[in-house]
Amino acid sequence: MGQLSSFVRSSGADTSLGTPRLTLTLEGKPFLDLDSDTSYSLVIKITRDEDDSQTQPCIIHWDPIEDAFGQPGIMLVRSNYDFTEDRGPVQVDSNQLREKSLHPRKVSLSDPCFKQLYPGSSVFWELDLPPAYFDSFQPGGDYRIRWVGGRISLWDWGTLAQHNGRMLGPKSPAVVLPGGPEQLLTINDVETDIEEEIPLLPPSPAPVFASARMSGAPVFSLTIAGPATLSMRDRNSRGGLRYPVTMTLSYDAAPDGLDGKPVTFHTYIFKNIDDRQGGFRLYFRKQGDDDWTSQELPVIFTHHMYRFSECIPVNVGRNDKYEFAALVPGESWSFTREVTHFPKDAAPGDEFRYRFKGTQLDWWDWGHFRDHENTVVGIEYKVRDPKDNGGRPALVVPASNWVEFTVAE
Repeated sequence: MGQLSSFVRSSGADTSLGTPRLTLTLEGKPFLDLDSDTSYSLVIKITRDEDDSQTQPCIIHWDPIEDAFGQPGIMLVRSNYDFTEDRGPVQVDSNQLREKSLHPRKVSLSDPCFKQLYPGSSVFWELDLPPAYFDSFQPGGDYRIRWVGGRISLWDWGTLAQHNGRMLGPKSPAVVLPGGPEQLLTINDVETDIEEEIPLLPPSPAPVFASARMSGAPVFSLTIAGPATLSMRDRNSRGGLRYPVTMTLSYDAAPDGLDGKPVTFHTYIFKNIDDRQGGFRLYFRKQGDDDWTSQELPVIFTHHMYRFSECIPVNVGRNDKYEFAALVPGESWSFTREVTHFPKDAAPGDEFRYRFKGTQLDWWDWGHFRDHENTVVGIEYKVRDPKDNGGRPALVVPASNWVEFTVAE
């Protein structure tokens, strides 16, 4: 089909004098497996040009659901396997999308749709691709998630503090968000013979306990929490059971002599799929049974996951894709996970246990993000370069508590 220029609705040439110069970018993972992934997380970032001729701050009201998908400003386009030829846009069900609204809004500092931008600054939203888009994906498909352009009518000069409590209505001319940026995405295909090519894996290692912590490393701990029951009606868009859990990672203490020293670390092990070598694991006990059994991930998925990987240089301090976090002693970082790998025959009365088994971080270092503006590491899911974490002692996060729940009607 050729290039996608015909799909771009707004370009930089449409920007009007007297408006801030903004651009939008999309960030997400390059591969998706429909057998295990029940959603696709997309980071939408709006950046104001550093050399904007207008130097005063501006505020915008931009709702990522309405403004990105309700226009729609984001389009799915089918492509060939190496993204050299485009095969046409995917038709999504617009009835599932929220319509864009331009009525005046009351400025509120707590409203995540109101943002403030100075020249050179950025704001972002992280959200799941709406079901109308996600449900259009086909195994083995290659897609461009493309921003075709849009306009921000609710904007003004000034800061959020100056406008707080006031009504913000449409302003002319509107701010242009030029089209063109995209995220490439490949949906993993299922190969029926691949399980025969991969040997059975050994039993999962034992949990890691606090005694495994290394001298000279920060002291981290993890706790998890979740509801006591899982309803058979609580399902994701693909019909599978889903159980939400909240994780809290705490920086309990620094080594002697380093009180108050911050730590920056790679968050991969906390966001990764449930892993037999560490991380999160699910166990189940059928109604009437005495023994617990671990619920294994399909071997085919873990094979595909690493089959398409490559080592990519990433700047830690910029944290463009939010792959790192930073904590000071006494501070915690909370995040959520969704347990989805349940047995297909799960039924009311079945019991489940879920925990973090413990492992060591693949990369950490002293300092906050500002201390790592020039730190670059090589990431292939985990940090692969440097291999020895710069000689620093291993930061072990011991096993968490158990969260136990029962399947109900």
